[in-house]
Amino acid sequence: MSDASDFPPALSLTQHFTPPEGYAGTFGWLCGYSADAAFLDDAVERFTGQMFSGRANAGTIALAVMLDPGNEQIRPVEAPGILHVGLCKKAPFKLLHAKVAVLGFQHHAEPHDWHIRLLVSTGNWTRDSLERSLDLVWRIDLAGTDLHAAVSEQRRVDLSAAWQMLHWLRGYFDFRALYGTSSTGKEGQSHLAADMVETWLQTVTATVRGTTLPPRYFDNRKQGLLAQLPTMVRQQGGAFSRNYLALGSGFYEPASDATCIPVVLHKIQAALDEADLLTAKAEIDVFVNPLACQAVHSGMPGLQQAGWSVRAAAAPPAFGSAPRELHAKFIFSATHRSNSDACLRPWLYLGSGNLTGPGIVEKMRAGGGNLEAGVVFAPQHLVWRRARGQQSVQMVSEVLPVQWQQDGIEDATTLSPGSNMPERPALFLAPPLAYLVWREGEDGEDGGWLSTDVEAAGEFELLDSAAHPCPVDTCGRYIWSSAQPREVVLRWRVADRTQIAAVPVIDEHGRIAGTPLLPIELEDAWGLLLRFPLPPDDEDDMQGDERKRGKKKDGRGHTPSPAARYCIRSMMELIENIAAKQTALQEPNWNAWCHRLEQCLMQAAGSDVVLNFTRLAINPLSPLWQVPFRPDFAATGDSPAGQTYEAALARIEEAWCVNELAAIGATA
Repeated sequence: MSDASDFPPALSLTQHFTPPEGYAGTFGWLCGYSADAAFLDDAVERFTGQMFSGRANAGTIALAVMLDPGNEQIRPVEAPGILHVGLCKKAPFKLLHAKVAVLGFQHHAEPHDWHIRLLVSTGNWTRDSLERSLDLVWRIDLAGTDLHAAVSEQRRVDLSAAWQMLHWLRGYFDFRALYGTSSTGKEGQSHLAADMVETWLQTVTATVRGTTLPPRYFDNRKQGLLAQLPTMVRQQGGAFSRNYLALGSGFYEPASDATCIPVVLHKIQAALDEADLLTAKAEIDVFVNPLACQAVHSGMPGLQQAGWSVRAAAAPPAFGSAPRELHAKFIFSATHRSNSDACLRPWLYLGSGNLTGPGIVEKMRAGGGNLEAGVVFAPQHLVWRRARGQQSVQMVSEVLPVQWQQDGIEDATTLSPGSNMPERPALFLAPPLAYLVWREGEDGEDGGWLSTDVEAAGEFELLDSAAHPCPVDTCGRYIWSSAQPREVVLRWRVADRTQIAAVPVIDEHGRIAGTPLLPIELEDAWGLLLRFPLPPDDEDDMQGDERKRGKKKDGRGHTPSPAARYCIRSMMELIENIAAKQTALQEPNWNAWCHRLEQCLMQAAGSDVVLNFTRLAINPLSPLWQVPFRPDFAATGDSPAGQTYEAALARIEEAWCVNELAAIGATA
């Protein structure tokens, strides 16, 4: 979206998660009223560039999702790369209804080059929004290379305002799984990615301290959206009286016996009129879904008497021909002149707040007001009708769900009030424990242990694969008698209700709900390292499955080992390739590289080359400790980068059983 405030590209909501050219999704946060696994799986696939199996194998969280507790839990195994976090404190709002996403992207070749995108949506993060709803989205993009450019100031102010709301909201949700550590105390890649994007956002916020430029983004944490609207309009669109007003909403206030103008619609008109933002005889249209328009149905007599028109919403051409139901919430105003097709002095509100009391009038509060968010901006290059040859402008009906081809609805019997905003119980709250850590059993033993390094928020039962409570050993660890699970189920009670939720399991590599890592050969390990910082191909991820290879603890019972000469050549090629790769890396990618290096080489611990090399009683990894094999910023253990690298290398050596062997070139 440009600084001229044009509308974003005509894309589906999930398509807005696609990275800019040359970038990959790093991490993002989003909040909303509802979401489902189908939508989020599509969104995170576009965001990361990885398909389902690759994300399941990586065990890395890319999108953290905060939803109203009335939404069912979305588990990482249903949409790998997603972490749906639960509410862990009493919410200061009735419903979490704001629909906001902040997405961070990193350049493939230049890790210092980042990109942040803000989405403010009227629609939920669901398949229904993609297929059946008529919704709108507002988007801005900020490149790190434009961070201090004067032309980016408005976008930086907008992004900073939205991030402040999301940052505040995070304090009410349980993010412990994202920041959990493995059994070795290692931070996971998800934690590192989240911290990286948050650092970028803090940098953006720092550049706008002291600015007087007002944001286009606003929310209702301190004041209702309607109370802020006149000021927002003056700031963004100017203090002019317009002669046209369009109101649209997915829900209106509940239907009643009153035949006057619905209260909230009248409040909106009165607020704009009092602020001299409407002319005395402004034309007013109310756009509805004729099959569900709540109080507009009963208020038709009052609307007609006041000269307001009620019209059926229409999908802009970009939505296609399939029927859709109005769900977008918008207020649009401009000036129309009979001798011109130009849309003069337009402004637009769009956001999550329905034209209801809790949606747009009330401020956030536990007893009644939802948490809502939206934007007010002045669209450019808008016309009521396009003249021949005008390619650089957009018609209002091409970007908003409005139409004037059909006459306004006169007969109230053609309308239906439909249902009101549904009440729903809390279906998913933060469980007492956010995650468990896996510890492998002893050699040759099936199963292992599940333990926790954080304090549980209350009593619970951990259920085994047969839904029975897990036994606990004398050390307080849960005994798991089968293979490592990706998630486990907790059962606990809140008041008189039994709650059940799945929590992810973190493995020794810090992977969250990752699929089991199967053994690979040394050549495969280099294949997984070669594409860094891009994610491994899904075909590479599945190679271990295709081989169906079991664990190798020694060299017995397998195909004959290759000749020692072949082992030495293969190993030395790997060491040289690793050195060439990592000495060329830049520091922002270093922690992620250490994670992938450790994980891939540990998977190859039982490979034929490694097993045969150990018979030579030499540590083949010893050159990687030397300064020429390391980048300057991690050349020694004196720096945090060097310490991270050396800790990973030590764990690899232990897994390969070469940590006590002689270094290459060492004299006896």
